[in-house]
Amino acid sequence: MRRLLSFFSLSLCILISAQAQFLSPGVFDTAPDGYWVGVEEFVTHTDGELDGLTTYRVYLHCLNTGDYLSAVSGSDQNPLALITTTSWYQSPVGDPLATTINPAFYASFPTLEFDSWVTIGAENSEEGVDLNSAVGAGTDPFGDFEGGGNMIMDDEIGSAWFIPFPGAESSDLPTFAGDDLKILLAQLTTDGDVSGQMQFQVFMNSDQSQEWRDLLPISSSNPNGCTDDTACNFNPEAITNDGSCLGIPDGECDCDGNILDECGTCGGSGIADGACDCDGNVLDECGTCGGSGIPDGDCDCDGNVLDECGTCGGSGIPDGDCDCDGNVLDECGTCGGSGIADGACDCD
Repeated sequence: MRRLLSFFSLSLCILISAQAQFLSPGVFDTAPDGYWVGVEEFVTHTDGELDGLTTYRVYLHCLNTGDYLSAVSGSDQNPLALITTTSWYQSPVGDPLATTINPAFYASFPTLEFDSWVTIGAENSEEGVDLNSAVGAGTDPFGDFEGGGNMIMDDEIGSAWFIPFPGAESSDLPTFAGDDLKILLAQLTTDGDVSGQMQFQVFMNSDQSQEWRDLLPISSSNPNGCTDDTACNFNPEAITNDGSCLGIPDGECDCDGNILDECGTCGGSGIADGACDCDGNVLDECGTCGGSGIPDGDCDCDGNVLDECGTCGGSGIPDGDCDCDGNVLDECGTCGGSGIADGACDCD
């Protein structure tokens, strides 16, 4: 049976306690860079009563494992808003606070598991978290939310859900950031878009003297990151530079792990097969990369020419010879001749 919330009849004691938690006057530090609120898809429903709806989970992303979230609130100075463009799914047996939901009823009421609720860390009544709520006079943001409408906390007094700090020795509770540095804030089931903002009271490192209070928007991605567009982990959606920018590692030429090839190209394959240099040239007949080969008129790569005997770089007809075959002039002046014939008295 749905627990009926009588927000307007909350005792003065609880309201004063709530004010001491999240509405006490004073000047507080704002959230250091690195804290942000993200919405993540949890389940996409494709059949049954929830067909076409998506269940989202909203988290406060923290910097330290011991960070403690004490209160989530809103007022006219820092309005809280949980907004969908359509409506929130609310189970008939659900509750706006996760810590009152008993998972033993999931079998009988399957959609209860995907009810829309708010929380600090815990997702049901079995996690040892005693979540409280308080509302300002004349408002009922939890009732509006339970009715499927947007949750708005913007009155002068302010409203909240909160858990007093239990001490650092209770760091195993889900109200602390823990190893994943996340604290669950809400489960939201809708077929619309999710947006909004929340005001937080956080004790960093489980230390109440390190308190900050700030209004943070709900984002689909981390607004903190590397804003240097020359860095390897540049985040174009980042708003605040969180100091995480990474340069190109030594020995590499880009952020993908590539190195310079022999041609100076990052990630290149070097000199192409058959080529002799990075310009695509090949060896000429003289073995010169990109050369023009044997010059016109030469007979080899050393600049030699054909001699009168047709020998490349040769010295021609030797002195005393009359031709390239080693012949000499006979007595009749004939190259390689046999001279005056036998029985003759002259060359005629």
